[in-house]
Amino acid sequence: MPMRTPVALKLLNNNRGMALIMAITTVVLISWIAMEVSYDSLVEYNVNSASLNRLKAYYAARSGVELSLLRIKTYQQAQAQFGKQLGSASGMLDQIWKFPFAWPVPVPPDLNAIDKDAINKAVKESVMDAAYTVTIDDEGSKIDLNDLVSPSKALREAARRRLLQIFEGKLKSDETFQKKYGGFAFEELINAIADWQTDKRGSVGGSGDKRGAYRDYPEKFPPNRAFRTLQEVRMVPGMVEDFFEILEPSITIYGMKAINPNQTTKEVLKSLDAGITDEIAEEILKRRNDTNAGGPFKNKDDFWGFVVQKGARLGDKAEETPLIFDKVFNFRIRSIGEFAGASRELDVVVMDLQNVATTLKDYIEKEKQQEQQNNNPNQNPQNKPASGQQNPAQGQTPPLPKGPPRIVYWGER
Repeated sequence: MPMRTPVALKLLNNNRGMALIMAITTVVLISWIAMEVSYDSLVEYNVNSASLNRLKAYYAARSGVELSLLRIKTYQQAQAQFGKQLGSASGMLDQIWKFPFAWPVPVPPDLNAIDKDAINKAVKESVMDAAYTVTIDDEGSKIDLNDLVSPSKALREAARRRLLQIFEGKLKSDETFQKKYGGFAFEELINAIADWQTDKRGSVGGSGDKRGAYRDYPEKFPPNRAFRTLQEVRMVPGMVEDFFEILEPSITIYGMKAINPNQTTKEVLKSLDAGITDEIAEEILKRRNDTNAGGPFKNKDDFWGFVVQKGARLGDKAEETPLIFDKVFNFRIRSIGEFAGASRELDVVVMDLQNVATTLKDYIEKEKQQEQQNNNPNQNPQNKPASGQQNPAQGQTPPLPKGPPRIVYWGER
């Protein structure tokens, strides 16, 4: 056996050291790759899982919307079939769309054991493993900004009065707001809202060419069209965030050309006339929600009589405000779906375009008849409504459209 020289032994030892270093390096590299692959797989799994959870939450919210469309359609059918027969009691039909709904169905603590078991069994057998909550609100009983440029003079003037009353009421009730904006010309702001929509070059307020207010805007402004979303109101010249926050809860672009005092909010009630104070608005809310106190208002005489009885000093134009009492046309559906921590919200607006068009037509025809009568006082007006016929705000109910309610807005978050 040949003897190894010191040089050979040294080289052999060096090779063993290099092999050990390479082995350690290889193990570290393989471990790093394995960790990266594992991390990337985990991230991808979490991302895909979150996407799947959001998708399930989205379709849970969609389920809430679909159920709400069914409830609205059921209400419309019930209103068309039984509304006139029920008369002043037709308000009970509002419960078809009014009450909030959730899935899984919440079990009241005072429910009897048999009903609890039935609900729990239905939830357990359902394939719906996500949850949702949904509410339906009256969208039509707000101040419609489109009415500022309506072909009906009554609607134009009523919308202008109500918007102005909102700001005047704020000036009276908020000292800070009064100090900051006491000298602001809110009439010009309302004119600017109308100028956004009208296709005329001149300002609605008669202050010259409306394009002068848009010098710092892009060329496409003013748009000369109706608002597509409420957020566009923020872009109106003179509109600041303080003003928009005051208006937002009380305005819409999906109005039904009349306010329903039995459904609308306290702020919109106060906008009907300066004589309706906070206290009187609260009394209105109490009356309409309490059958023992009189329940929902039946007509204009019932409503304005109650307001006067509570001490309101109404203005000259108060009773010209378009009101409706027996039905709701337009709705806003808010549905929130949840699954495994993911949440999706759908905001949907439904309009009965036929009813809205009929109501607007009634106002225009009545104004034409009134104008003819003023021009020819000795001539009998044509097509004069017979005694007991519905007023223009109620109109003749058009046939119920086939299919699901008409969706005019769909928002997702």
